[in-house]
Amino acid sequence: MTTRNERCLQEKINLIKEQENGFSYRELCDKFQISIGAVSNILKRKLEYTDDYELNRNKKLKRKSKNEFNQDINTHVYEWFTLQRSKNIPISGPILQQYARDIAQQLDESTNFRASNGWLDRFRTRYNIHFRTICGEARAVDPNTVNDWKVRLHSIIKHYDACNIFNCDETSLFYKLMPDRSLVVNRNDCRGGKRSKDRYTVMLCSNMLGTEKLKPVVIGKYAKPRCFKNIDIKKLPVQWFSNRSARMNSRIFTQWLEDLDLCMRKQKRHILMFLDNAPVHPQDIQLENIKLKFFPANTTAIIQPMDQGIIRAFKAYYRRYLVKHIIANATVATTADDINVTALDAVYWIDSAWSAVTETSIRNTFRSAGFEKLSMIDGVDVLPVNLGVKGDMSMDNKAIDELDRVLKHLTIGGKSISAYDYVIIDDQIPSFNEWDDSSDRILSINGIANDDAENMEELPREDPPSLTESLELVRRLRLLSTTQQPELHPFITQLQSKLTDVFLDSNSSKQRSILEYFKYAPDTCT
Repeated sequence: MTTRNERCLQEKINLIKEQENGFSYRELCDKFQISIGAVSNILKRKLEYTDDYELNRNKKLKRKSKNEFNQDINTHVYEWFTLQRSKNIPISGPILQQYARDIAQQLDESTNFRASNGWLDRFRTRYNIHFRTICGEARAVDPNTVNDWKVRLHSIIKHYDACNIFNCDETSLFYKLMPDRSLVVNRNDCRGGKRSKDRYTVMLCSNMLGTEKLKPVVIGKYAKPRCFKNIDIKKLPVQWFSNRSARMNSRIFTQWLEDLDLCMRKQKRHILMFLDNAPVHPQDIQLENIKLKFFPANTTAIIQPMDQGIIRAFKAYYRRYLVKHIIANATVATTADDINVTALDAVYWIDSAWSAVTETSIRNTFRSAGFEKLSMIDGVDVLPVNLGVKGDMSMDNKAIDELDRVLKHLTIGGKSISAYDYVIIDDQIPSFNEWDDSSDRILSINGIANDDAENMEELPREDPPSLTESLELVRRLRLLSTTQQPELHPFITQLQSKLTDVFLDSNSSKQRSILEYFKYAPDTCT
């Protein structure tokens, strides 16, 4: 009779994989040196062990705690730990122990749970937590955790096609920030004042092939800025939301997920969504066609594709449009108020910048983040990502080079900022609320309930031309393209055609009466 031989989590996962490959129970007994009953028990708990493995539990752990009270404490403490690390809050052993004691008292006031050093060691081992020194703002990532995650990642994605594996992430965007070298931006700049008002939160989401880039989610302060007048917000190229802080919150994110889940049900698709452990990302939401997977805490700088260069490439393209706008308007002032950037401008630049991020860039960033399923796509090997600016392997060099070329034509109050520094200037600004503010009402595309603040966003001070004047301006642009700049001709032709359609549909093109064409003087009438 085979003696009892407890196997660790990694060995149990290996056994499950072998059984999926067609091995019989008897063959599994011989290979792993355990009894047939042990094989049966492991396979009965297949889903449990698979979930533990995908949640980055310690792969060397042999047994799980059978004490439900202690397990509840461990679960609460680990969820709290991942929440604090997502906010970049350092957590030490004594802090974890004190929080565990508080949770134990809340669960059972008569408990004698002490959260000893032994408990702390077992907790760290169970959840694969490594305490280390945090160096500045770099938040050094433990390479062991990253390597372990990449090994587990293969088993997480193996049952999904590459087109159904997605990643989403939020970023702050100072949408009218001038490229001034003297400008310093830090987290405190966003707690109030002008820069806070001029900031949007943008969430990008794409599948790992780059063939399906979802509409960007843009969160502003106002439900309907003045420049959105007479515009159906649902027809914007982005999903527009708003709240007082212009940041992502749990209600907006939940609504976005539920809408996406409904869309996937209509398409009869099941997708896998990877995201970080931000406090606004609910882990208990019930979805039918979307399965959520969270990256290990404090590792997204290395293993989240969006953080591997996709967001920075997007920002580089966006700021290229912004700088071109400044140049086109011949701006000589040094403040953002003088460049006349509206919410409508920002929305269309965001859409164009997201469209400019190539499929190849997205595929390469997923691959560099450990999604090895991309090693061969349609029989074509995806090349490794080249080293970017300042050693960043994920940076899209093309986006940075194009922005740098445009910046050379603009100088504001001295030497302009470099393209790389201009792109990363708002990277450290919070993009989500660190608390659930019940007074922070969601104002979205589905029925706008707003306050007096909704119309505070300023419009350009200059009066716009009439449709007739605009047609004359386009005629002059057409003359320019014909005589000097022929490469502009097709674009001006498209603009002229669209503007003519608008003119024909407007009141300006209504047929006039004959009396409006002929003006009779009183003394000539007979």
